Amino acid sequence: MGLFSRLKDLLEANITDLLDKAEDPEKMLNLYIERAGEELKEFNVQVNRAVADELALRQKIEASEKEIESWASQARVAIQQGRDDLARVALERRQTAQASLENYRAQLAEQQKAVAELRENYRLLEEKLHKAKAEREQLIIRKRRAEALKEASEAVQQVSGASALSDFDRMREKVERLEAEARASSLSASGSLEDEFEQLKKAAQQKSVEEELARLKKELGKEGG
Repeated sequence: MGLFSRLKDLLEANITDLLDKAEDPEKMLNLYIERAGEELKEFNVQVNRAVADELALRQKIEASEKEIESWASQARVAIQQGRDDLARVALERRQTAQASLENYRAQLAEQQKAVAELRENYRLLEEKLHKAKAEREQLIIRKRRAEALKEASEAVQQVSGASALSDFDRMREKVERLEAEARASSLSASGSLEDEFEQLKKAAQQKSVEEELARLKKELGKEGG
């Protein structure tokens, strides 16, 4: 598989699927971006090589054009000097240079198309990598937020868990029992005092009756005498 295909497949991969299989999603994202960045650099090297080849073809075309003109000039000089043999050699070499020029021009046209396509693909892949970096930052933030929320939720569950609640229930029952005992003691003390006051009241009433009886008897005795 070529570099372009590998990089294209990498950047078009489903990041979510990759993260689901990773033990450390944040580390996986960083490795993913690092790998894509390195391969994009390698791809850029290929683009630069293609551009260099285009420049080399342009130089060859320029050199061929000069060579053609040179052989044409030498052919004219040879004819002027009556050296048709040399003129024929110059013209033959001019034709060879002309054929090379046409070949270079055809190659240049193809190379220009290749360079344009490579540059466009590089631009698209660079955009994908930029988006992947932005998505990485968002995913890392979301991951950290989810971890924090999960940790907080677990902490709350531990505080409000069965063991903690049972401790509170036992404490509440103990307090309620103490309150009940205090009320019972208070009622008991109150009952004893009321009984004593009631007995004192009855004794006072009995004494009053006896005194009234004695008074009446005394009055009746006086009247009988």
